[in-house]
Amino acid sequence: MKEFNINNLTTYFCVGLAGLIFTAKYYPQNKIAVAQSNNKAVIETPKPDIAEDSVGAASRREALASPRASEVDDSAISILQQNRPLRMSISVDNPSFLKVRVGQEIKKGDVISDNSTERDRLDKQKKSVKLQIDNLKSKTIPEPFKPTQALGLKPLPPAIFSEESAAIAQSKMKLSQAEALLEARTQLLQSDNPERRAESENAEAGFQIASQKVAEQEQMIQSMRDMKLSTEILQHEEAKLKQLQSEMDQANSALDQSKAKLNASAINQQQELQQLQINVRLAQSDLEVAESKLIAAQNRRQLTEYDANLNEARRQQQENQTQQEYSRQQQQYAQSVRDRDYQLAQLAISLTNIEDKLALIPMLRSPRNGYIRRIKPWTGKDGKYTTTITISAGTNSSKNGGSTSTVTIPSSNPSSTSQNPR
Repeated sequence: MKEFNINNLTTYFCVGLAGLIFTAKYYPQNKIAVAQSNNKAVIETPKPDIAEDSVGAASRREALASPRASEVDDSAISILQQNRPLRMSISVDNPSFLKVRVGQEIKKGDVISDNSTERDRLDKQKKSVKLQIDNLKSKTIPEPFKPTQALGLKPLPPAIFSEESAAIAQSKMKLSQAEALLEARTQLLQSDNPERRAESENAEAGFQIASQKVAEQEQMIQSMRDMKLSTEILQHEEAKLKQLQSEMDQANSALDQSKAKLNASAINQQQELQQLQINVRLAQSDLEVAESKLIAAQNRRQLTEYDANLNEARRQQQENQTQQEYSRQQQQYAQSVRDRDYQLAQLAISLTNIEDKLALIPMLRSPRNGYIRRIKPWTGKDGKYTTTITISAGTNSSKNGGSTSTVTIPSSNPSSTSQNPR
């Protein structure tokens, strides 16, 4: 009987020592495993009953007295504790958050409770924001092309009117010569030719003398007829009269010729005078033409200078427009860069907010391998739904009882999380 009590005591001592080792060694690890993924989980292990305390105390006392009890294998105790069922009390906002069912095999780290709908929605938003960020980063904004320095127009050559000035000087000289010649010849050409005039006067004097001789001879013949002189004398005087008349005719012919020559000389002088006057007018016309050519050349020069100034003004205006366009493109480029940076910053903030929301979504994972043996019906209170699930090590339930864990799954809303029991 005494040996039986000693054996029972040894058994009780082993069981109590295993319970103490489990409590001291494995309980903190289970608590950390259940509280993964930012879940605020509170795991409570029930206190051992009085019998177990007494047995444990007795076992500890026996352990101090018995050297056999200190040699219990820790691995055997660990296996013993892992085979006991684990009860977990879960509090969620929606019963659909529970992802296990009765009889389901579960492994350590598998999801027990999660708001998968909200998580999927936020994951899609996160992917969309990342895609937008990648698109913005891959999008290149072309920098504006800096315009090259425009070449200035070549300056105009100096205005030279030497040809026109020489033509004007030559025309003035010709005009001066024509005017001088006209002035020198006008008085002479307007009077008769002295030689022709003298010749005409001599011919007229000879004609008058011959006419007087003829008249005297006729009077003398008439007187002789009146005196009834002999026929021989009359015939002699009449023959002389005929000779005088012939001389008078010659003198008259010479007078006509001299008059004709005088008239011809006057005509030539008039023509020469007219030609001199024409030469003066031609010289004046040439001078006017040369002066008009100079004025035309000066006008063309002014028009060329005006065109050059106009082209320079257009070039300056074009250059100013190019610079303004380049400045506008630079402003657009800077604004595009600022807009892209602002969009990237906004998307980064959105991505951070989404990641924060994802981090706030509670997820409960299994702390051990086993099977879902039991799920109690849901009980709701103040918008929370509570149930208790039992995880066993095998398909058959253990008769040694089980540890109980109370796990509260907070809402994704931080304000409601603070109201969850700890």
